[in-house]
Amino acid sequence: MPKNEYERFVKLAFCRADLLLELNESHEIVFAAGASKVLVGRAPEELPGTPFSSLIDKSDRTMASQILAAAGEHGRIDDSVLRLNGPAARVLKAAVAGYRAADFNSHFFLAVKVERDVASFLPEASDSAERAESDEMLEEQSFSKLAAERVKTFQNAGGRAQITLLKMDNLSGLLKKIGASKKKELLSTIGGILKSDALGGDVASRMDDQNFSFVHSEDIIVEDVNDRIEAAARQADPEGPEVKGHFTTLDADGAGLSDQQVAKAVIHTMKTFCDKGSVGTKQNLSQIVSTMMADTVQTVAVIRGIAKETDLKGIFMPICDLRRGKVQHFEMLVRFHEPKHRDTPSHLISLAEDVEIVHELDAAICRWAIKKLREFEKKNPIPPVAVNLSGQSLVNPRFVEELHKLLKMTGIGSDRIMFEVTESARIANLELVNAHILSFREKGFKFALDDFGAGSASFDYLNMLDADYVKFDGPVVRRACATRKGSEMLNTLAKMCANQQVKTVAEMVENKKMANQVYYCGIDYGQGWHFGKPTENPYEFADQFAAWEINK
Repeated sequence: MPKNEYERFVKLAFCRADLLLELNESHEIVFAAGASKVLVGRAPEELPGTPFSSLIDKSDRTMASQILAAAGEHGRIDDSVLRLNGPAARVLKAAVAGYRAADFNSHFFLAVKVERDVASFLPEASDSAERAESDEMLEEQSFSKLAAERVKTFQNAGGRAQITLLKMDNLSGLLKKIGASKKKELLSTIGGILKSDALGGDVASRMDDQNFSFVHSEDIIVEDVNDRIEAAARQADPEGPEVKGHFTTLDADGAGLSDQQVAKAVIHTMKTFCDKGSVGTKQNLSQIVSTMMADTVQTVAVIRGIAKETDLKGIFMPICDLRRGKVQHFEMLVRFHEPKHRDTPSHLISLAEDVEIVHELDAAICRWAIKKLREFEKKNPIPPVAVNLSGQSLVNPRFVEELHKLLKMTGIGSDRIMFEVTESARIANLELVNAHILSFREKGFKFALDDFGAGSASFDYLNMLDADYVKFDGPVVRRACATRKGSEMLNTLAKMCANQQVKTVAEMVENKKMANQVYYCGIDYGQGWHFGKPTENPYEFADQFAAWEINK
């Protein structure tokens, strides 16, 4: 090709790319043009003779080799995302497109375009690199997100990705038998085996002590991977229980699916495999997504029907003063009347949060609670009742406005109803939620933070949200009752709350011994079967009502 025509095509290519590269069969750069100085810290004339991998951040070098290998067979790369090793320790996320030209000595011609919205330092890239260099496996959420990214990148290069789930029978028992040091060594070996064949050298997950998963190309022989893990287990303890593996492999067909859909399908698949040991007759992620979407549509219709018809009921669980043993208030737990639906209330509420209609459900629950409390007032008042509200609902200005109107219209007093903010869905805008909470507290309505310690955001909530009560999650309470360290931790947290004039509640108090233990940790109130099981009739606890509490 004449030089002037070559230059013309290079200039036209810059309509699409920031950097153009030609690679030989060894994947070394033979030609470069464009903003390489800005992107990778080297001028175009410095790049010929250097490996393409030297431009790639170490977290993605294995992935880069794999997509070039896949494209070598299929010919094209369509916007596969890779992280560039930029200047001054910057990592730039870029889309790489191109093709292998058989009539040009099978050279690759690549166009690199930086994604402007993420052209900045990406700390997760270095974290991923550290994991790739170690044998650490990913937890569920990180695995699903990285799997979605790697699958899309690999498929855009013409590769066919698969996800394999392995269940290693008896491995849990072996890990308990061999002790902490050998357990760590064996799990590290298993991680190394899975990651050595995984896309990008890092998409491998340990779901629990028996279940593992990894994403890989279709040419990986999973039987060999399974055999190597079984051999590692035998080597760890030749006299120990025999570890036998079985596995399920699915096509990770992300075509037509968003990264979020692929990630959710991966999580759903992992949970199903852990629970049942298989994923049924499904053969690929598309089938799983289709099933999930059909189930979700049906369930959303159920949720909206419940909200519209207020087709629910509340049951009441006492929360008692640890010093006096009297009922301080009740928590209202929700049960749905829908007889055909197999899901638990917590699952329905979680799904309502996922599809952002939980405010409809919370509004129906509040309507039912207030109506029921009005009935109780006519009979004989009971201590206050706490109604659970999702943090998502409290972000919604319309829900907050409607709840204010409902409270005013019904005339229900702040001595009859209070609210618990749940942590089932992370609250994005804590400042807005706190402003809404304060708008109710100014009218005397009290708020509790539910399940403190259950999630990573608990301390953010305590710091940012003005509350009257903090409820410590059951596992936190059990640890406090089981170990000295747990007891000291609960005592410290109770003192911290007391210093802020926040009352404390211990959940899942199952017996007198636990009640005494949390009391001596400085907790104010207890909730659990020791004080009473949930009931539709709160008057079962009437002999524990204090007159001042229901008449104040």
